[in-house]
Amino acid sequence: MIRVCLPLLLFLLCCNEAPQAFAQKKNAPGKTPADSLSVYEQLFDTLLADGFDFPFGDGEGGGSYKDSDGKTHNGWYIATHTAEAYSLGIHTGEDWNGNGGGNTDLGQPVFSTAKGRVIASADFGKPWGNIILIEHHYIDNAKPKTVYSLYAHLDKRLAQKNDVVKRRQKIGTIGTGGGSYPAHLHFEIRKAAMKDFAVDYWPSDNGKNAAWVLKHYEKPSEFIKSRRKLLVPAAQDTLLVAVKNTYRMKLYARGREVKEYRIALAQEPIGHKQQQGDNRTPEGEYKIIQKALGPFTGNYANYLGKAWMRINYPNNHDADAALAKKKITQTQYNSILAANKAGKEPLKTTVLGGGIGIHGWDGNWPGNDKQNLTWGCISVQNNELIDLYKRVPVYTKILILP
Repeated sequence: MIRVCLPLLLFLLCCNEAPQAFAQKKNAPGKTPADSLSVYEQLFDTLLADGFDFPFGDGEGGGSYKDSDGKTHNGWYIATHTAEAYSLGIHTGEDWNGNGGGNTDLGQPVFSTAKGRVIASADFGKPWGNIILIEHHYIDNAKPKTVYSLYAHLDKRLAQKNDVVKRRQKIGTIGTGGGSYPAHLHFEIRKAAMKDFAVDYWPSDNGKNAAWVLKHYEKPSEFIKSRRKLLVPAAQDTLLVAVKNTYRMKLYARGREVKEYRIALAQEPIGHKQQQGDNRTPEGEYKIIQKALGPFTGNYANYLGKAWMRINYPNNHDADAALAKKKITQTQYNSILAANKAGKEPLKTTVLGGGIGIHGWDGNWPGNDKQNLTWGCISVQNNELIDLYKRVPVYTKILILP
C-alpha cells in the first residue's frame, strides 16, 4: 500500500481547507423547504429522467424523413424561436419544421423528450389543435427539478393522460393545428413555475412580455443540449448523499441504503462554497477522484485523520457560475471542464479555491453532533472513516444537499 509521506504533500494536495482546532461556530444550516425524507424520495423517484432528447427526427436535432410522396428530406430547422416576437405575439417555445418545407413533415413521429408522466392529452381546438403535456422530474447538480414539455398542433395523439412514457417513446405525429398552419411541431419546455397555468396558456393574450416568457419557459434547444445525460441516483452502484442540515451522509447501492455516517461541516455551514476562504462546504453533484490512507505529514496532517478522499470541486456548474460573474477567465474555465471530463483534479488556484474532500479529525470531534469545524471539507469520525473508505471506490458520485 502506498502512503503519502513527503512533507506537506497532503496538505498542498488537500487543503486550502485546512481544519482548525478552535471552537466551532454555533450557527447551523436552516431547514430546506422540503424535509430530509422528501429530499430522499425525490432523489430516488422512479420517474426520474436520465436525459433529454429532441422530440423529432433522430433525437439529436437532425435526421432525414420521407414525405407522403416518398421523397426523402434531410434535416430540421427552427422556424420560430422562444421569446421571438411574431404575428401572434411572443412565442413560447420552438416551432420545428422539416427542411422539405410546407407539409412535407405532416405525420412525422413526435417523441417524448424524456421519461415522464402525461398530465394532459386532448384536442384544444384551433389554432392549438391536439396537445400533449408531460411532467418530467430530473436531478440537476444534486437538485431535484421539474419541467413540463408541451407538444402542440399534433395530427394524432398516441399517449393519454396519466400514461408513463419513456424517453424517445412515440407519443404523436406532426400536424397542422386543425388546418391552422402548415405542418410543424410547436414544442415548449415550461419551467416549474408554470405548474398551475392552463395547458393552452398564451402569455401574449395576458399582457406578458418577452422577459416574462424567458422567466417561465426554457429555450428548448439550449435546455436539451445541456441535459443529454443526467444522473439517476438509483442506477448508481455506489452513491453518497450528504444532507448538510441533518449532519448525516448516507451510502447507497443501486438505490438501497447501506449505511449512514455522522458528518461535520465547514465553519460556515449555511450556503454553497463559492470562493476560497468563505469556509463553506460545497453543494451539488461531485465525485471522488482521489483516495489516500494515512499516516499523513505536514502542518495539518493530524486533522486529516486516518484517510482522505478528494472530490472534484469546482465542478462544471461552479465554473459556469464563476465565468458568468467574471470571477475566472475563459482559460481557467476550460481547464476546469477538461479536468472534470478526464476525472482529474480541477484547477484549485482560482478564486473558487479547491482541495475539498472527506477526511477524519485529530481524535474525536470536540462534541457529539452538529459540528462546524473545517474550512470546507466534510469530516467523518475516525472510527467510521475507514469503513467508509473501504466501501467507496474512486469516481463514486456524492450529492451534497443544503
